[in-house]
This record gives sequence, C-alpha cells and structure tokens, in this order.
Amino acid sequence: GYLGAQDSYYVGNIKGVGHIYQQTFIDTYSKVVLAKLYDRKHALIADDILNDQVVPFFEQQELRLIRILTVRATEYCGIREQHEYNLYLAIEDSDHTKTKAKSPQTNGI
Repeated sequence: GYLGAQDSYYVGNIKGVGHIYQQTFIDTYSKVVLAKLYDRKHALIADDILNDQVVPFFEQQELRLIRILTVRATEYCGIREQHEYNLYLAIEDSDHTKTKAKSPQTNGI
C-alpha cells in the first residue's frame, strides 16, 4: 500500500455501446493489478475504481494506500481544491504524485 500506479487505457469502440476505457491500478510492491471497464473517462470514473476495488482490497489486507502515481491527464489533475480525484484522495488521506511530462521512466514500476 505504499505506492500504487493508476492509468486509463482506451480499449476500443463496441458497436451499440461506444467507446470503452479501462482504469488500471497496480500496487508497485506486490504487483497486484485491479482493473475495471467504463464507457467514459473522467475524474469520477478514476475515483470509482479506487472506491469500488482498490481501497476495499487494501482494507482487507489491513493496509492503507499511502500514495498514488498517475500521469498528468484531466481525469487525475485539475484545480486541487475542486477536482474530484484530488478530493477523493484527500478523503482517503492518500498523496498524489504525477509523472513528469513525456518521462515514462518516472512511472515507478
């Protein structure tokens, strides 16, 4: 629970459904991966996987998620006091670290 990495991935387009995106969370120590599919991509979706899968998983292990590493995408970054993702992390008392732009070597894994 010390550091987790979260990112979104465009899976593709399904006829009758539309765009499909995957939110992925990886615990950088244990390499446990949690993923969930969505039909849109924004901050509340990024929060949902944390609330639905990630935080409950760590609670079952009696661990706390200390820090999350993300890219600087709009679903993870915005005005700190107003952005839904940052507000959720504040509620969970988790720090948010962002990768340097165009520097994949800082992804933490």
